[in-house]
Amino acid sequence: MPATIPAYWLYGERLTERFPDALHIEPIVARSALHGWTIQPHFHDQLFQFFLVIGGGGRTRIDGRERELRPGSALLLPPSTIHQFDFIVDTEGFVASVAETSLRRLFDAEPEARSLLAAPALLQTAPEAAETQALATLMRLATREFGANRPNRAFALAAYADLIAAWFSRAARGAHAGAEPAKDRRAGLVRRFIERVETRFQSHEPLSEHARALGVSVPHLSRSCREVLGRSAARVVQDRLMIEARRDLVYTSLTIAQISFRLGFSDPAYFSRFFAKRAGHSPSDYRANG
Repeated sequence: MPATIPAYWLYGERLTERFPDALHIEPIVARSALHGWTIQPHFHDQLFQFFLVIGGGGRTRIDGRERELRPGSALLLPPSTIHQFDFIVDTEGFVASVAETSLRRLFDAEPEARSLLAAPALLQTAPEAAETQALATLMRLATREFGANRPNRAFALAAYADLIAAWFSRAARGAHAGAEPAKDRRAGLVRRFIERVETRFQSHEPLSEHARALGVSVPHLSRSCREVLGRSAARVVQDRLMIEARRDLVYTSLTIAQISFRLGFSDPAYFSRFFAKRAGHSPSDYRANG
């Protein structure tokens, strides 16, 4: 089992081989068939990926959690998400890769979009649904534009990148249909909270400290998280710890004690209880079944 997971720009390509376009899009078959329809664990730095499965499917493991892919599966992978695939041979669909900087216009105009796209999401849609067909059409048009060399190509690809990301942002928002539309300021607050958690989750700071640093009360912070993300502020922190724990259990050979200390737990037994309560399995069982 490797101690580290490789980072690619696109799968199999070194980070120095960055594509120059705002959007890179290709059929799933283009890269997967070259690797026997199995994509080994890896991640992308500063790169969003958006998948749509049209036919076939398979299995994916995202940050240590296994999920099924089938026709209509729309998959969002934000930067630094460890993922792998075992596709059914001849699976049909698309994968669109967008540099984080290419979505600056969308994020500036719609702060909520940044928060909604901040976590991996597998959105299972009906293949025949109008929204699914709209995404498929959008990706087909983007693929045609990507493969051509027509005037205004760079502008068109940037527009398609925004449109594809906007589709996934709307779909992620729809997953929390019971919540009221969040105000821009609340979406901005949640984004700043997520960014703060990302750099401090191993320190186990209390919510009161996060709220103080962000200039709000704990109830306001948690209410904003529920409106934008559909989960509480405490759950955001716990979920980030669980992502890292699953990564270490699946992708490294660290002992459970080493993982617990790396994640800021002073007692491996407490870490094991924390993990089991949220995963339904002890860390050792989760690793054995992975």
